[in-house]
Amino acid sequence: MNRDIIAKYEIKRLRPPTRDELLEDVEWLCKSLGFLSERDKDKTAIKIFEKLLERAHNQMGVTSDELAELVGITRGAVVHHLNKMIRCGIVLRRSRYYELRTDSLQMTLDEIESDIHRIMENIRKIAKS
Repeated sequence: MNRDIIAKYEIKRLRPPTRDELLEDVEWLCKSLGFLSERDKDKTAIKIFEKLLERAHNQMGVTSDELAELVGITRGAVVHHLNKMIRCGIVLRRSRYYELRTDSLQMTLDEIESDIHRIMENIRKIAKS
């Protein structure tokens, strides 16, 4: 990623799930935020995201090694997905630990929304000048 880029937000407008099922909701969210691609046939990003959500409720971070063991994939694959989530602005790395930006998904999404709003304000300022 270019050094000038702090975060890269990708938001896709998708049809929401028709049933009220947690797994479908999480998959929809991951696709909407751009870190679940069609190439991810095993939905590894979802598995990693779910583990991060579990840890967020306990206010705990998790290492890439722990995630690899929990999800059953290589550490390299875990780091690949975590880096996508970091670029999407939903995950932070603190030393060896990865965690959601805040203690809850709702608050994390609120922060992303604020980020996008600030970006648009800056774009408008430049457009006016």
